[in-house]
Amino acid sequence: MKRNKTLSIILVIAILLLLPAIVFAEKETTAIDLSTEVSADLKWIGTVKLTSGNLNIRKGPSIGDKILDKLPNGSKVEVIEQLEEWAKIQHNKTLGYVSKQFLVIEQGNINTAAAKNKIVVLDPGHGGRDPGAIASDGTYESKLVWQYTVKTKELLEKSGYTVFLTRSEKNSCTDYKKIEEELTCRVNFAEKVKADIFISIHADSNPSKKFRGTVVYYNDRNDYDGNQNHFSADSKRLAQLIHSYIQPAVGSKDRGLQNKNYFVNRMNKVPSILIELGCLTNSADLKLLKNKDRQAKVAASFVKAVDKYFAPSGS
Repeated sequence: MKRNKTLSIILVIAILLLLPAIVFAEKETTAIDLSTEVSADLKWIGTVKLTSGNLNIRKGPSIGDKILDKLPNGSKVEVIEQLEEWAKIQHNKTLGYVSKQFLVIEQGNINTAAAKNKIVVLDPGHGGRDPGAIASDGTYESKLVWQYTVKTKELLEKSGYTVFLTRSEKNSCTDYKKIEEELTCRVNFAEKVKADIFISIHADSNPSKKFRGTVVYYNDRNDYDGNQNHFSADSKRLAQLIHSYIQPAVGSKDRGLQNKNYFVNRMNKVPSILIELGCLTNSADLKLLKNKDRQAKVAASFVKAVDKYFAPSGS
């Protein structure tokens, strides 16, 4: 009898010792991994609802944790994870925690409002009788950038943008005798559809097979023929955002931003950039650019850059 009583006491003690771990495990499972619950097109978005002041973003899920930043009323943020009383969010590339008490969380697109009525013109380089650069394996620049362009168009439209292309898959913008006529068609097209931004997508070539990398061009100078982009400051900001998202997605050498006099940039009456995704005459870049998974990643990165460009301040 004493032996049974002793075993019972030991069992009770063991349960008491394990209980905190069990409770902790239960609390841990209350966290929701939102990445598996939201479709690829939508995210969980939190809108700050306050009667006064700002909402603190803290380093951890506790009022004792350090304040990293503050959110004004009405701010929208991406919610990464939900705990019982806290939400893990991303704001300006910073991860932190805010009180769920002051956050209205719903499924959506953080830039849906910004995207509404915004018109994007995508300009797939070359086309028609002009193949652009040609890789050693016979890959045409015109065909490769078309693949990137249509993937980007599809994702932009899913995000709420209106998207136009300057050419079709097999034809150029216009039947031309001089290349300047064809480039003028692309610029005039952006004005005709009342574009908000113009993005020209290319792939580079170079006599040196070692030459490679991603570069984004904008125009903020008039030393070629007196013409300059009408929105050079906005063009530079767009170039910075496109480069910051696309260069890591491509994974090639970072060739940075360059202020040049390219026709479609300097003659455009809307913010305009031209990107060379990589270099077709470099074997490493060619392999990167032909990878279908990378193409999808780059297209998604274009959307992020455009979202950021049009996003309201503070979001």
